[in-house]
Amino acid sequence: MPSLLERSSGRERLRIVCALGFWVATYLLFLTWNQLQDEYPLVVLQGRRLFSTLLGGLLFFGFTRLADRVAGRSLRDRTLILGTAAFGCCAAMIIGRALIDMVLASISDEPVTAFERHVRFTMIWAGYFTGGALAFLSFAPAIAARVRDNAEEPAGPPPANANDTDWPDALWVSRGRETVRVPVDSIEWIEAEGDYVRLHARAGGGLLRATLSGLETKLDPAVFARVHRSAICRRSAIVAMLRKPSGAIAVRIDTGAEVPVGRSYRDAVAELLGPTRETQARVSA
Repeated sequence: MPSLLERSSGRERLRIVCALGFWVATYLLFLTWNQLQDEYPLVVLQGRRLFSTLLGGLLFFGFTRLADRVAGRSLRDRTLILGTAAFGCCAAMIIGRALIDMVLASISDEPVTAFERHVRFTMIWAGYFTGGALAFLSFAPAIAARVRDNAEEPAGPPPANANDTDWPDALWVSRGRETVRVPVDSIEWIEAEGDYVRLHARAGGGLLRATLSGLETKLDPAVFARVHRSAICRRSAIVAMLRKPSGAIAVRIDTGAEVPVGRSYRDAVAELLGPTRETQARVSA
């Protein structure tokens, strides 16, 4: 029978691992902090601390799920929603810890903890929560994309549709608070952003909730080419192939944007340019 992690998507597994890590980290931090207070004896496994930090891990997991759900909204909306959710998590921690304390006190000889102690615990926990949330929002999209794309086969074009007329002529994307139609003919290149892809188009792009590999199967391989585990380019938009001082390879498209080329895709991109065009277009960045 598959485990919870095996049955979860890559992004869900990342959230679970982050929540477990947050739980363990906060437990150890509170354990260390308590030992610095002379009035607290050394108790490695203390029920109140264990269940309180477990509640914190569950709240952190819920926050990360909400963060992914609102990733396609504007920065202002995301800040408002996630800020409100963070305050809600702190309130839930105070109430939850008080309830945990009441339950443990009723089944043991320990006295009920003063409410001020719950508030102080939550204020310290809020600092850990803020640091963990900012780390997740900053690094999780890149980590998720790397984990997902490393598991994918980089070589070869996607399977062709049985009928060429099945390729979509437009995609609907989020642009701020609007959902707009972007003609496929206007798309210059596409990049992965966590559970979303960002379309760069002549008339303006936007975010689409999809994986890059999933979207690749819906685009005509004669028109679009995968150049990186996190990027797809319109073949006709590529005007140059660049070698960076660091040795990295990129392509320049006709809008002036430079898109990185993955090592697994270099030969395919070179063939796409053709021997003459490649020689003329290859320049140093």
